[in-house]
Amino acid sequence: MDDVNYMLVWIAVQGLSPDEASAALKMEVSQSAETCDVPGWPDFINRPDYHDRIFLGQLPGNWLLLFGNIDEEQKDFLAELAEFGQAFVGDISRIGNYAEGRGYKDGEEAWVVDYDLESRGSGDLLTVEGRLPKALHALIAEARATEAQGQGSAIGVDVLFEVPGKLSKAICGFSPHEEPPEGFRWSMLQRIGGEPESKPKPKGLLARLFGVR
Repeated sequence: MDDVNYMLVWIAVQGLSPDEASAALKMEVSQSAETCDVPGWPDFINRPDYHDRIFLGQLPGNWLLLFGNIDEEQKDFLAELAEFGQAFVGDISRIGNYAEGRGYKDGEEAWVVDYDLESRGSGDLLTVEGRLPKALHALIAEARATEAQGQGSAIGVDVLFEVPGKLSKAICGFSPHEEPPEGFRWSMLQRIGGEPESKPKPKGLLARLFGVR
């Protein structure tokens, strides 16, 4: 996904089961063959109907991953799952080059790391707040050293942009910049009873005048 513009939000919670997550979100797993227990990674780029939807999958180490190309309101919705166990909440956008990672312990935010090219423009684009574990500090120090040497990222952006993803990989085994772990399978969540059918957009004035379908 790193060669195109996209947004992605994810949360990984250790010890949370799919059933517990679904119940907490008041959602259910879609039983459609193409959205339930599917290997690999959802095709967000070519499937607009996957936008604004929430997906889940099991990671090694008893981590449950929930993710999607979703907005800030849905991000806050997912972040409420942090009360169920140790959690990592991530958010990356190639539109404006923004990336953020938040660590949670005992339901409380323990630290946050974010990269914001659009707002900061220059200087230190990566900020750190809170107390990170020593191993995570090492990842940040390594990225800063690489950036200081003028080395770019494999995905065409500042290497510091990848730091939240690297922190996520170190904690729960998932990085938005890499293929999912071997054997990873995803399911799509929906409202209980199914999503309402989308209504066709009304035709514009010219379309109505000239009978364009």
